[in-house]
Amino acid sequence: MLDQIIADLITSVRGASAAIFVDGDGEAIAQGGDAKKDIKLVGAWKEIHLDRIKDITGRLGLGSVKAVLFSLDEGNELIVPVEPDYCLILFMSPYTDIRLAMTELDKAIVLLQKDIE
Repeated sequence: MLDQIIADLITSVRGASAAIFVDGDGEAIAQGGDAKKDIKLVGAWKEIHLDRIKDITGRLGLGSVKAVLFSLDEGNELIVPVEPDYCLILFMSPYTDIRLAMTELDKAIVLLQKDIE
């Protein structure tokens, strides 16, 4: 089921190339797509970034983190928390519609939450 959720996410976002579902320890639970880089390694690294960002925003009283966007030369990486100990990362072209990506990520989050309960 997890692999299908990831595959559906990638196909629903024009310009998405890969996605990975990561636990709080940075371990890949499910992944899909065609990435030119080691997305397991990138996923673990980005999960650490997300934890730090969530911690800092919490200490500053800025509210909860809904998403973090990394805009890089090779494309964008959009990271969303799924539960306190899980996150989903979508790897996209620099021209991907971020609003559409967020909408589709929201749908995937609901499905992932049901699956990990």
